[in-house]
Amino acid sequence: MVWDVSVAYHGCPYPRHVEGDLREIVEAGFTSITLCVNEYEWPNMVRVKRLIVDRAHDLGLRVFVDVHGFGFFVPGHFSIAVPKNPGWWEVDSVGRPYPLRGCPNSPGYLEWLKQQVRGIVERLKPDGVFWDEPSLIVPEDWPKSWTCRCENCRRVFHDEYGRDMPDELTQEVKEFRQNSVFRLLSELIEEVRRLDGGLTNILCLMPEHTGMHGIYSWEPVLSLKGLDVFSTDPYWIWGRRSFDWFTEWVEKALSVSKRAGLKTQIWVELIKVPRGREADVYRSVVKAVELGADAVATWSFRAGEGSEYSCEDPEAAWKAMVEAVKKIREG
Repeated sequence: MVWDVSVAYHGCPYPRHVEGDLREIVEAGFTSITLCVNEYEWPNMVRVKRLIVDRAHDLGLRVFVDVHGFGFFVPGHFSIAVPKNPGWWEVDSVGRPYPLRGCPNSPGYLEWLKQQVRGIVERLKPDGVFWDEPSLIVPEDWPKSWTCRCENCRRVFHDEYGRDMPDELTQEVKEFRQNSVFRLLSELIEEVRRLDGGLTNILCLMPEHTGMHGIYSWEPVLSLKGLDVFSTDPYWIWGRRSFDWFTEWVEKALSVSKRAGLKTQIWVELIKVPRGREADVYRSVVKAVELGADAVATWSFRAGEGSEYSCEDPEAAWKAMVEAVKKIREG
């Protein structure tokens, strides 16, 4: 039996439409929503976000909050707070600052991020938090230049390695970059645990270990205390990959989760699916469960209709997803 079937929901700002959306999600067979909360809408949209959570709970849905953006350490829309605090910015190896991106080694950024998480959890009362693709920014001339080599990173690196941080992408720098990402994740996950030990922590990491975004391996997942679910999003249709590539990364995620004693969640794309490829959405969902995934999720509600990420035929793509959900729920 699948533990959870989730759909990403950005959240309609008009309360009168929330009821219809959530009922459609329930009738489609989903058991949770992954509710996006972006920095630019927090906390001015707290009332409708809380309405969504409360009504979802009334209808029997779990709610996992996606802390989306907030300095772009996780993806999302633009940041408001980070540009106002230069000491938080990521800086690449040739000295170029990135005013929209918060550095994981910045104490000020970390404390601000914890405050935002506390506020979201305390005011929305979700069932858990979804940590969505944490990453470092990728400079246009990667790997010639890389992030982050700000003052905070250089200080922490010197403390840990006993020497100045190189401006080249050495093995030690690669290790440091990855450790920096997971160190911040550990702090955030533990913060959620302190707030409420019953909340579910879900971590989604991108497939492939190129290191572009700071992560070269999933091995550190094994040491993350307080994590409940490990997730990945092998978007093969949009990414023009093979189905074998999709199954390969599902199996790798399952292996890591098993070793760490975690549930596995696999995200199936419902964005930018070309017209005529809707059957591949169905195929992906069913295959993920056949391989042993405990949970399946999809981005996003109604195939992203109306957005730049919309599937070419959102109605057909959404229908394919609903049929797949019915299939895996029926067993």
